[in-house]
Amino acid sequence: MEFDLQRLVIFLSVFTVILLIGYSYATSRLIAPFELGTFQKVSLWIGVVFLVLLTPSAYLLSLFFRETQWQKFWAYSAFTTLGFATILVSFVVFKDLGNLVWKGVNYLSDLLQSKSISVASAETEALFGSEKFGRGDFLARFSSFALLGLAGGLTAFGFYQAKKTPTVKYVKIKVKDLPDGLHGFKIAQLSDIHIGPTIKGNFLEVVVSKTNSLEPDLVAITGDLVDGTVNMLKHHVSPLKDLESKYGTFFVTGNHEYYSGVIAWIRELEDLGINVLLNQNKLIDHNGAKIAVAGVTDYKAHTVIPGHRTDPKQASIGTENAHYKVLLAHQPNSIFEAAKVGYDLQLSGHTHGGQYFPGNVFIHLFQKFVAGLSKWEETQLYVSRGTGYWGPPLRIGAPSEITLLVLEKQS
Repeated sequence: MEFDLQRLVIFLSVFTVILLIGYSYATSRLIAPFELGTFQKVSLWIGVVFLVLLTPSAYLLSLFFRETQWQKFWAYSAFTTLGFATILVSFVVFKDLGNLVWKGVNYLSDLLQSKSISVASAETEALFGSEKFGRGDFLARFSSFALLGLAGGLTAFGFYQAKKTPTVKYVKIKVKDLPDGLHGFKIAQLSDIHIGPTIKGNFLEVVVSKTNSLEPDLVAITGDLVDGTVNMLKHHVSPLKDLESKYGTFFVTGNHEYYSGVIAWIRELEDLGINVLLNQNKLIDHNGAKIAVAGVTDYKAHTVIPGHRTDPKQASIGTENAHYKVLLAHQPNSIFEAAKVGYDLQLSGHTHGGQYFPGNVFIHLFQKFVAGLSKWEETQLYVSRGTGYWGPPLRIGAPSEITLLVLEKQS
């Protein structure tokens, strides 16, 4: 099969349970200040179950059924709702945590002031909540509507940000002792496009056109190009054959390729004239200087295909005489091995810069390198925020980008 059905079933099952827990918690907290009848409660919870099943059903439809307008509408509804719910659940959790901390501080303050045990007991009840506390209270009801409105407004803003054409981000890579022949060498980086349920070929056509206008020396696609099988998405990916650069387009696999039938995708991309680097490299002669473009498989590829274990050292074989070495690696964590091998620059994606709230807050707990240009030992690293998006069509505080990296000799 083009993908691992067992892995898909496990993923969707866990995902659905997480959604059910999150949606149920937020719903119960938001309706707490209101008195609802039995019919209203039953209708509300039926709606919650429907919303929980909306996203996994849309994903399955995109995998197994040909694209229709109805399917497209279903996908946009499902994933936009998912984004809205993610933001809303986060707001509810932060609000409850804030209230808990505030009440805890007041409770401790009262204890320190030697208030009576009865007062402390009352404060304890307020701290852990009671059925009567806050019922019918105007501020409690207002806060529920305020959170809904704020989440809705951010969702609308994030949707606009995600669907507009990615902006070009110009990045100068300053290099000590860079050969004169490589000064001004231009690399256009595309990453995390995620062709799939809500990103189609028309979006990619615009990206290709904008990339070509930059007149790069080469194009690097650093993984997570697709979310779906070749049979369903090959015509949406075909615009990549129109990418224009002096030395061609280079691609490395991301984790999502391994969820989507990576072997079939490798063949398809090679048929489009794209250089797929699987722990391999290519040497380029440019104005009398040699630049090595190496690429590794995804950092976790071996968990799906053992023979695809990422190997920066293997990818460097034959680059000993190159004046400058670039490594394409989907996940930023490849930088630790890349630095040991001696690469000058690593180009990565994967993080999306967090994409939207609360992701762009929590991403820092899981990734040392989230976005932009940084350095580890003697190797520079650039992490793209991504050209498309994954899942919810939202971008908040982490704009999508087409990156143009220009090598410059450091004076």
